[in-house]
Order: sequence, then C-alpha cells, then structure tokens
Amino acid sequence: MSFEQDKRSLYERRRNILYLVANYFSIMGLNQSRQALLDETHLTEEFEVCDNIDLDTIYQEYCSYYLLKFGKQPRVVKRNESNAVQSAVPALPQRKQSGYRKRAQPTGKPLAVAPRGEPEADINDIKGLGTNLVVSQLVNQQTAPLPIEAVNPVPAVAKITENGNHSATTMASLRPFIRLHENYSSEWKELADVVCRDLIKKDLQQRWSQVKGLDSAIKLLKESVITPLQYPQLFVGLTKPWRCVLLHGPPGTGKTLLARTLCSETRDSITFFNATAATLISKWRGESEKLIRVLYDVAKFYAPSIIFIDEFDGLASRRDSVGEHEASKRFKNEFLSLIDGLDSGTDDERVFLLASTNIPWEIDPAFLRRFEKKILIDLPDAQGRSSIINELLPEYSDWSAKQQEELERITVHFTGDEIRIACKEASMMVIRDQIGQGPQPANLTVRPTAVKFTQLRAALDKIKPASLGLIEKHKEWNRKYGNGP
Repeated sequence: MSFEQDKRSLYERRRNILYLVANYFSIMGLNQSRQALLDETHLTEEFEVCDNIDLDTIYQEYCSYYLLKFGKQPRVVKRNESNAVQSAVPALPQRKQSGYRKRAQPTGKPLAVAPRGEPEADINDIKGLGTNLVVSQLVNQQTAPLPIEAVNPVPAVAKITENGNHSATTMASLRPFIRLHENYSSEWKELADVVCRDLIKKDLQQRWSQVKGLDSAIKLLKESVITPLQYPQLFVGLTKPWRCVLLHGPPGTGKTLLARTLCSETRDSITFFNATAATLISKWRGESEKLIRVLYDVAKFYAPSIIFIDEFDGLASRRDSVGEHEASKRFKNEFLSLIDGLDSGTDDERVFLLASTNIPWEIDPAFLRRFEKKILIDLPDAQGRSSIINELLPEYSDWSAKQQEELERITVHFTGDEIRIACKEASMMVIRDQIGQGPQPANLTVRPTAVKFTQLRAALDKIKPASLGLIEKHKEWNRKYGNGP
C-alpha cells in the first residue's frame, strides 16, 4: 500500500508540474513550445491550474525561503563550459512574432496579454482580468481563439432609466477574481485575491420600491451614484458627484438595507465591494495598510466602484484614545491618505465610499471631515410606518382606517426592522394556528391565510422599542455635525 501511494504521489507531482509549465508557456507567448508539450504529454481538460499559483510565484517563494535560510540568493542556472554539451544542444527555433508577448516594463499602466493573433491593449481600455488562463484553453486546440471581448470584457456603462431601473442592455459582468498584471509581486496578487472575496457578484433582489420611509436618503444616494452615470456631462468641476457618504442612526433603521438596494440597482454598471474588518485587518505587521491600498487600487481599476463598510466606527475610531495601538494608527493614516490624498479624486478613478455606523461620535474627526455628506437615518414617520406594514402585509390595506391609525400610534417609536419582526411574528401566529388544529399528516401543506389585525396587535405588544434613547443622541449629534438633505 505504501508503494502504491508513493507511486500515485509521484504521478500527481509530475502531472502538476506539466500543467504549470504549459500555463507558463501560454503566459509567455511560447505557443510552439506549449503545443509540443501538449502533444507529447497528452494533457486533458480534466484539471486546470488554480488561480493562486504559477511558476513565477513558486520561484519567488523559493528564493525568499533560500534567502531566509542561508542568507543569500540561490543559484538556479550556471554557465555551461563543456563544448561537447554545447554542440549536442540543438538550436532553439525562432519564435513567431504573432505568438510572442514582450514582458511589460514597469510603468504606470500595465499591459494585458491579449489572445493569440490580437494586438496588445492598454488595461485601462480593456478593464479585464488579465491572463486568467485555464488548462482547457491550453489543451483544447480544436476550439477557435476567443475574441478579445470574451477574455477581457469591456465595461460599458448600463443604460439606466429615470426611475432607476436597468434597461435590457447591460454591461458584461466584472465579478470574477482579478489577476493583477505581471509587474505585481506574488504578495500583492495574493492580497488582491483576498480583497476580491468582498466583491458582491449576485443580485440581492432588493429594489428602491421596496424601501419605505427613507426617501431623502434614497434621493441623495441616487444623486451620488446613479445620476452621474445618466448625465456625466453635468457632473464636472465643482459639481463632481459626492465621493464619501456616512449613514448614521440607531440599529434597525435601514442603513444596511440602503446599501443592499444600491448594490442590487447598480450591479450591472458599478462594481460593489462589501469591505469588512475581517478582510482589512491582519495580524501581520504592515499588511493591514497594504490591504486597504490594494482595495482602493482594485476599486480604481474597476471604476466606477462602490466601497461599502458597515460598522465604520470599528475601523475609524479616534486615534487619540487611550491604549490606541501603533498598528491601528498606521492603518488609519493610510486609509485617510487614500480617501483624500494627492492621487485621489481624479476623473478616471471614480470610487464612492459608503459607510454606516450606530455610534458616529466614536469616529475620528479626520474621517468625519472627509465625509461630504453625513445623513441621519431617522425612525420612520407615521406614513413611513404605514408603508412598511403595507409592503410586508398586503392585507393591511383592507383594514379599517381606525385600525390603521391605531397601529400607527402603537409603532410611534419603532424602527423599520422592529416593525418587520412584528409582522413576521404575526405571520408565524397564522402558521401556529393551522398546525395546532389536531393531528396533521406528514405532508401537511399550510394554506396561505391573511394576517388579522388582532394578531399584528398582539405581536406589537411583545416588542419593546430599543432605540428611543439612542435616537435623541443621534439627533443631537446630527445638529452639530450632520449635513444631510
């Protein structure tokens, strides 16, 4: 059994090396050498090279390990001084210009590797994924080369109607992981992969019409993100779109709901990052600063982009607080320079920062200064509460005006989420009533039944509003520092 395991391990190791070599040949444009390798080794489409590894990465990590262990760089090749060996080595064939790609020199704009037969293109024009190659593209020679749009999709801005809905023609998805260009080190490529895990790739099924009682905040978000896409000629110079908006208010008032809706409504035209402390904070010295910089680099690469940070006070607390760690200060300083630094705010790097917090008074004043709009997400008014209940329980519109007025009076200090919980509890009462009617078959199908006023009234009595004291503190802070609509 041990012999069989060793034999299988040897086979897998050699097979993986061959796949890595074939992938490297394709990246370097050595198409003839790659084809010869494929023909001789019979590689199939059963396996593909993972995104987080290549020969260049392995080589750099080996050099780092050797330098750390022996204090010097390793020697990989040496001059061959044997004439006999030199005469025995055949001359290398000339590489065709069409299949060869020159390695880009370190410049401000990297070059993306185009498919065979296509010219090289600037990465800011393509906005694609670079050389994100798989083995199926290497070994399947019967398939015609992919067009440039298939490998590196061009992010054409989606057409958005006046009510914020998307038209039928939308841009190609930009959601796959980014393979940064070859001038980046393996460390920065790895950090970019970590950051790209926060990309929202799916439709969250949330629309503006479903959000009730937050009209002023919705209007400002559309003004900051959607309207500049519709009328870019109007938002120039002093009227550039808002770049930083802070949403503050008690828990449950709808701050995260607004972010979810903005992500759903703009997912075909804007790249959305849901950045969290788990992604941006690292235990390794200096890596947190690199992560926040990589996040902004990737967001600028895929501009227009939205970076949403929930519970922003956890990342941007006051720097003068007692016990503030040096690593936390360095991270915040780097973050501040990226939000409003020398290279921020250019026309071709539109990055919108959206943050939310329950305790804005804990945020460092330097961060507050950079937020152009600080919006209080207040408790819903009577009309807003009525709209929320009607959205969750359609039968609400059939109730009498007296019953509706009573519900508005009972929920005067409720947040939107507390009203949702009450409506859910009332719906669960309907299910409990149907299940509790004696023995039921195993394949019981619950009949949809409308929620009654008495059930919702009983559900509301079970919930105590928890934000009454906190909302007064938010209003006081908003009078001093807020500048929302």
